Amino acid sequence: MRSKHLAALAFAALALTACGSRSDGVRANSNKLDDAALRACDVFANSYKAAQTTDARVDLADKVNEWAQSSKTNGIAEGATILARGSDGGENAWELAAYTFSQSCLDVGWKA
Repeated sequence: MRSKHLAALAFAALALTACGSRSDGVRANSNKLDDAALRACDVFANSYKAAQTTDARVDLADKVNEWAQSSKTNGIAEGATILARGSDGGENAWELAAYTFSQSCLDVGWKA
């Protein structure tokens, strides 16, 4: 049963990632943490534990996206889009989206 649950989460992560990817060349190819990415990651990290309700999660995702969508850092805008999609999708969707966004931050060198 646990392996089926993990497989379902992995599949959901792939689906969310595919929905959030951009191929239109709008994002720069940058592995450098820019100011907008830093602020988006900081806002998320500082408010994640307090976001216990759907409304709080949606509010947090909105705040993160205010910064993330202007970032040129690889993965940040896309991760924030996934965070927004998962913010009102239930506990599992939120956890997966939050993990995806936090990993996007860590991948580009953000430090907690």
